[in-house]
Amino acid sequence: MKEKTLTWDDIKKRGSDHYKTGGVEPIDLYKDGGMLADFALCSIIKYAYRNKDGVFVSAKDMDKIIHYAEMLKAGCTEKK
Repeated sequence: MKEKTLTWDDIKKRGSDHYKTGGVEPIDLYKDGGMLADFALCSIIKYAYRNKDGVFVSAKDMDKIIHYAEMLKAGCTEKK
């Protein structure tokens, strides 16, 4: 069974509430400014790097890694 491809809006709805102020969201600025790929990759590295000393990445950090990977996939492959 083929997995449903998530849209940019689907991905954003899964994000943290503290970014949902009703105004312009920073992630939209990164996307529109052509910086989304760099931002998402840096965020993935940041959360994964917490495992550098052999400590398991927490479930919360793994969820963030997945979220940023989904953003990267949706935001950088979306037709303009």
